[in-house]
Amino acid sequence: MEKYELLYIIPAKYTEPEIEALMEKVKGVVSAASGKVFEMYNLGKRKLAYPINHVRHGNYILVYFEAEPAHIAKLNDILRLSTDFLRHIIVTKDPYLTKIPSILEVIEISRRDSDESPLKEVQLAAPLPQKVAQDPMSMAELDKKLDEILTEEVL
Repeated sequence: MEKYELLYIIPAKYTEPEIEALMEKVKGVVSAASGKVFEMYNLGKRKLAYPINHVRHGNYILVYFEAEPAHIAKLNDILRLSTDFLRHIIVTKDPYLTKIPSILEVIEISRRDSDESPLKEVQLAAPLPQKVAQDPMSMAELDKKLDEILTEEVL
C-alpha cells in the first residue's frame, strides 16, 4: 500500500453539516477501496483563483490516506463524476512532510518574518564615499583616449 494526499474543493454553498457528510462520503469511498484514512483537514473557505462553474468560493479539504495504487483510478473517477466536488487532485504523499500548518499559523509566521526583516537591522559602519568630482575632459582629449584604447592589441 502507498500513501497519498487528496485535496478537493467543495462549493461554498454547502453548510457545515453538509461538508462533514461529504467528508464522510470520501472517507467511505477510500475505505471501500480497501484503503485507510489517516488524517483529514478542513482548510476552510477560500476564494478561487478563477470561477469554476460560476462558483467563486470553495471549501478546501485535505486528506491523507493509504491505498493500493490500483484503486486510485476508481477513487479519481468517483470524485470526477460527482457534482459535489469542484476540483480534486490525488498525489503520492511526501514522506518528509509531517505537519500541515493552519492558515492562522502561516499568517503569524509571515508577520513575524516581516517584523524581523534583516533589511531593517543592516546599518552602515561608515558613510558611503562621495563621488570625487573630476575635471571635465574636452572632446579632443576624449577622442584621443578612445583611439588609444581601440588601437591597443588584445592579447
